[in-house]
Amino acid sequence: MAMMTHEEHARRQRRRVRQLLGLLVCLLVIVGIFTVVTRGVKVVGGLFDNSSLKEELSGRLQCYVMLDPLPFDSLDQADPNQIKEYAIWTTVNNALATNGSLDSYERDPDTDGIILPTLEVDAAIARLFGTDYKVTHETFESSDMTFLYLEDKQGYLIPVTGQVGMYTPQVEQIKKSGGKMYVTVGYIPTFTNSTFVFSAATDPTKYMDYVFEKESRNWYLTSLQESELKPVTAASSTVVNDQNAADVDYDPAAVLQESINSETVASGVETPATSDDTSSQESSDSQASSDGDAEG
Repeated sequence: MAMMTHEEHARRQRRRVRQLLGLLVCLLVIVGIFTVVTRGVKVVGGLFDNSSLKEELSGRLQCYVMLDPLPFDSLDQADPNQIKEYAIWTTVNNALATNGSLDSYERDPDTDGIILPTLEVDAAIARLFGTDYKVTHETFESSDMTFLYLEDKQGYLIPVTGQVGMYTPQVEQIKKSGGKMYVTVGYIPTFTNSTFVFSAATDPTKYMDYVFEKESRNWYLTSLQESELKPVTAASSTVVNDQNAADVDYDPAAVLQESINSETVASGVETPATSDDTSSQESSDSQASSDGDAEG
């Protein structure tokens, strides 16, 4: 067998180096392609998966949807007291979520209610409606509750009570058109019937379109419209009617009396007759006596 010359050995070494370099380049190309494809899939997926944006918008609209505001074409048509109440409850909820309590606020010695600075109310309004929208701070009533404005404290006296609104939001879809963002929000009722029983998650009973416009880098609410999206089932209207009945016809005394009557019947004790019932019974007895005399 012929001996390999030094020149042939060097040539073979160079060939192996070239082969290794070629293999390395191929590996780098494959890795690069895989990286590009992966990033592309993530980008495309992000274009269609807007769940995080939906969640963010639901949080921003939570305390406004719960007040069930009426539609408006521009902010000057919106109810300013309702907007102030939205800002108050949003600030309170954020403080509770962040600190777990409201101990950081000054309290009124007579009512123990917290005094919420107007600066925080204005900040909450600006986050949803933009910095150009302004409100006049003064005592106002909303949702059967009075918010007393303390001029010397530059703040609102918040009653020592919670606020449970009529609805909770569920963002269904988001569309952008003509420089505006249309956010279709489903309204899930908080109560299921006239006895004010809290409901579990259910289907929305109505839909509204919240219209946002972009200013600088932020989207701000500018109008509220009735949505073309409608509830699918007829059961939804039943829940709405129950809610309306709860708002209009709910009588705590009547409900309490009904509960007492039910317990009395269950125990086997007769319920005392009211004056109307007594009169009706006496009339019937008189009529029966007259009939008996006539027959005699």
